[in-house]
Amino acid sequence: MPPKSPARCKRHPSSLAGWRCDGCGAALCPECVEARRMQTVDLLACRACGGRAELLILHRAEQASFSDRLGQVWRYPFTRQGLMFAAGLGAVLAIVGFVTQVTFIGARMLPATIGAGLFWGSFFTIMRSTTRGETEVPLPDYGDVFHDWLLPALKGVLATSVVWLPLLLYLVFVGGWDVVQYKDRLLNDPMFYTTGRFHSLPGETLLDDPIAWLLGLTTLAYLPMALMLAMTSNSLLDIFNPLKGVHGMVRLGRDYGVALGALLTLGCVYVVVHLVSSSLREVAFELIVSRWLAQVLECLVLFVMARVLGLLLYTRGDALGYGAPNDYLQPVLPNAAPSTVLNVGPTTLPPAQEPAAASGEPALSTEARVQELAAAVRARNVSQALSLYSALGFLPKSAITPEVHLFVGQAAASLGNNDLAVHALESAADSAPEDPLAPRALVLLARVLGERMQEAARAQDVYRYIVDRYPDTDASRFAQARLPPTS
Repeated sequence: MPPKSPARCKRHPSSLAGWRCDGCGAALCPECVEARRMQTVDLLACRACGGRAELLILHRAEQASFSDRLGQVWRYPFTRQGLMFAAGLGAVLAIVGFVTQVTFIGARMLPATIGAGLFWGSFFTIMRSTTRGETEVPLPDYGDVFHDWLLPALKGVLATSVVWLPLLLYLVFVGGWDVVQYKDRLLNDPMFYTTGRFHSLPGETLLDDPIAWLLGLTTLAYLPMALMLAMTSNSLLDIFNPLKGVHGMVRLGRDYGVALGALLTLGCVYVVVHLVSSSLREVAFELIVSRWLAQVLECLVLFVMARVLGLLLYTRGDALGYGAPNDYLQPVLPNAAPSTVLNVGPTTLPPAQEPAAASGEPALSTEARVQELAAAVRARNVSQALSLYSALGFLPKSAITPEVHLFVGQAAASLGNNDLAVHALESAADSAPEDPLAPRALVLLARVLGERMQEAARAQDVYRYIVDRYPDTDASRFAQARLPPTS
């Protein structure tokens, strides 16, 4: 388990420690760690005793709390890309809303569905990009009609129905609302078919009922959880599973309360913005510019709401079972580097046995080196294995067994030598693609690319390849869980 709070360096108490020596057990800051370079391999060591320096990690919530991450959340959409996206989305929604309003009721389903798909697709895309640690407003991909339009619209409608559906049912079964009479009166009204406006509901019944107020406040408190379940769960039924929702709220604890407070504040802002935008829409019914401006103002507030939910998942998503637990562990000092780098000569390595020089052919020397590398791997001699592997980089990938490639890739990754890890893990998969080790190596490769090198796009390409190349395997299921729902 990671430490509960950042440790301080033993020799420099004013500095945070990013490593711990496995020899003397001391917490180490960058001044107390040196990188011993052996050809292309960097071995991190304690400067005091020479023991291996192991990286210290913390949970995201321990590095920066959810409350701290909300400090500047209101600035999120006010970037060049964010404003451009809000302007474009607002324009499309304004046109769709206008078309929906002026057409007959039978022709309104298509533009209404398009508008809902555009909005909820954007909302969930912002949440999803935030959970990946991205700081810019993303540009959604609407290339897939089902996954990018219809499914987000369905999820959004179902998630928000947890608020209005219980109140509607309460009004019917407790408030005495006659649904049949309301339907007959609505269907016999010619204006309904031309304007599409519903008759007002007997809301005064709910306003005077304290139980209805309690029900409404409860469902509003549950709404953020419903939206998060809609994005993270593969089953739509989870949205209406109160046991799973309440369990998640309890596990999130105080952070869920902070999110509720932030969303309540943004909800009040949205009400004010909606009043202003409603006035803009009434300036001139035919003036699409005023409708566009009103829609843009509302989109900016809703972008911030999606950002709040995304930050909660980014910080504490493991409490809901979203992603792998290791995804939420990060180095205490992510950008720190050892203070010194020593070039260690080959004489410091364990002496390698040279092959018999009877024939004098270079091929014999190379074969002996390969055998020596395999022996170092069997002996778990990491430093010698990495050194020999780097020296044999000119060989074809198939000249070295997948087990050796995989061992070197794992060792290099644990020591922070990402370039060597990527090369070795790629070689493990390429040298024997049918070997059971190949999908395992590819999973490790994707994790190094995504988690260590911050190359999310390359990592997702590898995960997609695993899903396509090795279906019905543990590696494929692991990769599928790391891909966005649209992949």
